[in-house]
Amino acid sequence: MRLDRSRRVTLFCALLAASSIAAGAHAQARPSRLTTPGGIAEARLMKQKASELGLSEEVIAKIDASIESDTAEEKKLRELSAAALDDLNKVLAQKMPSEKELMAASNKVGEIASKSRELKMKSVIRVRSLLTPEQLDKFIELRAQATQRR
Repeated sequence: MRLDRSRRVTLFCALLAASSIAAGAHAQARPSRLTTPGGIAEARLMKQKASELGLSEEVIAKIDASIESDTAEEKKLRELSAAALDDLNKVLAQKMPSEKELMAASNKVGEIASKSRELKMKSVIRVRSLLTPEQLDKFIELRAQATQRR
């Protein structure tokens, strides 16, 4: 079966995107500058700098609760992502997958990645809202120092 040029290009792009996604998932064992900032890392930095920020025990407890709930949610999303990547790889293992099936599997991977980024951004808003304006200014300075060291 011979595909017309546009379908070949579409299939090639989809295969290229899928292989880069799979390679990225494999490389997640080590931190990367390409990962979305924020989320649990920001909450942990805030907790680590609690004395410098002058955080109360109540605020620290709320940060801990945020870290715990976000950790559980991230774990679920990682499991969903792994399953979606497995599904995508199954489609790619077919000799000639349908474009519809391939794009659906690829889109599922993208949707889960978007949910993960959204969780991180909501976490940033949640933990930053616990700080006073002065504490937030100080935290932004401390965060900038921490990210410059990487």
